[in-house]
Amino acid sequence: MDPLSARRGRPVSRLIAVALLVLLGACALQPPAPEPGAPEPRPDYVPGPSGIAGEVHDSLGHPAVGAFVYAYLSDRGGLRGPADFGAVVDEDGRYFLDLHEGQYFLVARQRAAGAPAGPPRPGDAWAPHPGNPLEVRSETTTRADFRLLAITQPLIMKQGTLTSGDTGFSGQIRNAEDLPVSGAVVMAYRDRDFQRMPDHTALATGEDGVFTLYVPDAGSYCLVARTRTRGQPVQGELYGTLGSGEQACREVRRGEIQDLGVIRVRPYRQ
Repeated sequence: MDPLSARRGRPVSRLIAVALLVLLGACALQPPAPEPGAPEPRPDYVPGPSGIAGEVHDSLGHPAVGAFVYAYLSDRGGLRGPADFGAVVDEDGRYFLDLHEGQYFLVARQRAAGAPAGPPRPGDAWAPHPGNPLEVRSETTTRADFRLLAITQPLIMKQGTLTSGDTGFSGQIRNAEDLPVSGAVVMAYRDRDFQRMPDHTALATGEDGVFTLYVPDAGSYCLVARTRTRGQPVQGELYGTLGSGEQACREVRRGEIQDLGVIRVRPYRQ
């Protein structure tokens, strides 16, 4: 080959090489083909009756037969107390909530005793939906699945909610005999009016009596621990605060989980 032909061949070779590189790069950017038999990803919204539907499984992945899914119009009560709407989970682990358009806060619960209502207790399982609040659209079914966890285990949710966050209080509930109290709930109020609904609540304590109460903002909170979650305190109920008057309240900074030590509960006397 003469030098002129060689010189003419070099640009063509370069063009071919560049084209191959572009082609290989384009192939690399393509998403991998789905494996045979792989399930199609389920959309969050599908055409159908207005409401929310999905599946509920326990921590082992089994259908949570007999669990309940509750929908609240507000999360002010910490997704506790009577719900605005509810549905039971069937033998296939499925449920459907017939709802109008709007936004709802969902939580799935399975009580060890099988009862449809009552405060969370050790042995129960529950799971607030991490996407709360969920939107319901006209003639559309919103999909929301749940994996239940024991109430003594931490759950992952948005910052500042009932089950996680970076601001709040921790401690232990003990009785007059200095024994840990299980099934106690710590409640936070913005003032010392303990006769109304609490502003924030913690998960019920386990056998070790340990709690963590998350709050959405820094500030002053007045705390009370009790073994019933609704209504006025009743005679004999285990009940306790951090102290009398202003001593019942604590100031917490943003990003601080303040250790309160022990909250002592004793039978309530009217």
